[in-house]
Amino acid sequence: MEGLLVPVNGERLQVALTDAAAEVADRVLDAVDGTQDIGLADYVNTGADAKTALGAVRLIGADVFAPHLLLGRPVHPDDAAVIAHSFAVFPPAGQAATPRQQVVAWRDWATSHLLARTGQPAPAGPDVVPTAVPQTATALLGPGKSWQEWSATAAQLSPLALPGLGGPIAAAMFDGARPLAQGATQAMLRRDFVTAARLIRWIALLSSSGVRQLLDPGLLVERIRLYGGTGSRLSLDLAIAGRLLGMEPA
Repeated sequence: MEGLLVPVNGERLQVALTDAAAEVADRVLDAVDGTQDIGLADYVNTGADAKTALGAVRLIGADVFAPHLLLGRPVHPDDAAVIAHSFAVFPPAGQAATPRQQVVAWRDWATSHLLARTGQPAPAGPDVVPTAVPQTATALLGPGKSWQEWSATAAQLSPLALPGLGGPIAAAMFDGARPLAQGATQAMLRRDFVTAARLIRWIALLSSSGVRQLLDPGLLVERIRLYGGTGSRLSLDLAIAGRLLGMEPA
């Protein structure tokens, strides 16, 4: 599963994790578009399979903090405790040697970094943050990459496209207006709206920070809303991009 290096024992568990992650994404989406809390503790404690629910929390990652970062709402202490528990049940995979492992490690870094701000004991040590953090970011998003490779990696790192998170990955994006635009354009032409929405999050974040972009992220958000179909993760990415741009919820 993307964003979580967890042993998957059979197709049934993979499907269960996918379905559970969609439900967590829907809860985050409702919180971003409305006024209620996400209710992670309620979801985990009342579900039929708490371990699968915790795996879903790990898969959604830093986006569980989206209502806090976008709308200024406090993180509910029970939700923070659930996120911390999800790291205990599904610990980070270890050394980040391959590009895929480095992407996963950065996604874990984002979640643990935001968790630490809540006062919860966050996971720590070399297994959480990639070795030689700035160098790892450069390896993933350095100038030697083609725009196709660069934009594909940026899409995989879209959960880091949140205001106030910062870090070397976000810093690297400030030099990526062209590959972001190229990747988003290619994805739109291919009707790969999932990838397009992930890249639009970065474009929206940079635009909201005053960085001139080659594409209008608001128009792209509206186009995918009209033609991009549905899906919990896609809808959440579009909602976050829309909030970054000050757009009304769909």
